[in-house]
Amino acid sequence: MAHEPFEKLAVWQRSVELVESIYQLTREFPADEKSGLAAALRRTATGIPAKIADADGQEDPAKAQQGMAAARGMIRELQTYAVICRRMRFLGYMTYSSLRRRLRKIDGMLLHQIDLLEPEEVPEMPDASEVKVVTTKPLPSRSLAA
Repeated sequence: MAHEPFEKLAVWQRSVELVESIYQLTREFPADEKSGLAAALRRTATGIPAKIADADGQEDPAKAQQGMAAARGMIRELQTYAVICRRMRFLGYMTYSSLRRRLRKIDGMLLHQIDLLEPEEVPEMPDASEVKVVTTKPLPSRSLAA
């Protein structure tokens, strides 16, 4: 899919912004969660733009779709971690809601990228045995002298 650099993809830019937000959020987590839930959130969040960049570099549209789908899977992981963080009271309601909205937005953008990668349907050429040959009689010639 070599075209413009992946850094110009809006979905990649949004996902990098998400990584920055996740790092800021997890700085406020309890110390005993730094290697647990905080690390899982960070690892998953950083994987999203990495998957997008890798998918964008694929020549095969099917592989590119798989990469974008993998990034969508990581969005689901983050959504799950967000629910757990909210239930553990590591995230306030407003922060949680904002994070969920951002995740839904990026997910929609990824879905759009996947749709753009769908190969265009090329109509199949009929088999030679299915083609009817139609002949017409030549038109009578007309004289120009009248």
